Amino acid sequence: MKRRTRNVCGLVLPLLLALCAPCPASAQDVTGNPANWCRDGAFANDAKEFKLARVGGGRGARAYFYGEDEGCPAPNVKCRQKAYVVAGDEVVVSRTFGDFVCAWYQPARGYETTGWVRADQLNVTEANSNPPPARWVGEWELHENSLSIRRDSKTGKLVVEGSAVWHGLGDNVHVGEVNARAAPAGNALALDDDICRITLRLVGDYLVADDNGECGGANVTFDGVYRRKPTKK
Repeated sequence: MKRRTRNVCGLVLPLLLALCAPCPASAQDVTGNPANWCRDGAFANDAKEFKLARVGGGRGARAYFYGEDEGCPAPNVKCRQKAYVVAGDEVVVSRTFGDFVCAWYQPARGYETTGWVRADQLNVTEANSNPPPARWVGEWELHENSLSIRRDSKTGKLVVEGSAVWHGLGDNVHVGEVNARAAPAGNALALDDDICRITLRLVGDYLVADDNGECGGANVTFDGVYRRKPTKK
């Protein structure tokens, strides 16, 4: 009487292939960062379009920021942060993640806050897609970084001069500079200063800067959201 034998190799090989196959990666944004990231250091370069928004609701209504931990953003206590904006506050927003929008807010005093805000609490408006050159002109600042923009009367191009600073431990300070001119394409201005390349996007009264990391010493960057310097009385 013959005994039946099973094809062991036929069973083992598929199992080994399944075990060795790479695990699927979590969703990522265009920069390769996890898609649920929304943070100050990456806000200017993880999106190509930015808009303005105002917090809706009645007087005193709060719109809380939500974090980016595992499982976030989500409308629960774990993800909700202490920081919030109130009805009427203006924010710059970029990409979405589910029911949330990545938002940047600058208070009258202190440092900016970046995080996820529920989309249904914001009234979003499109930025001017083709602002006049005069809207670019002025002095812009982000902490110790500065950008000065003027218009060349002969060529009509915008001339940009700027400086950026990074502080390390002690007296370890690195600096960077940009000096370039270009004509805006819509609400974007692409600057090329040797190896330093910066894209500026005009969003209302804000200037979103994204550089290539080659604009100065180690850790120096122009990245971020700039506001006009207050005019001296």
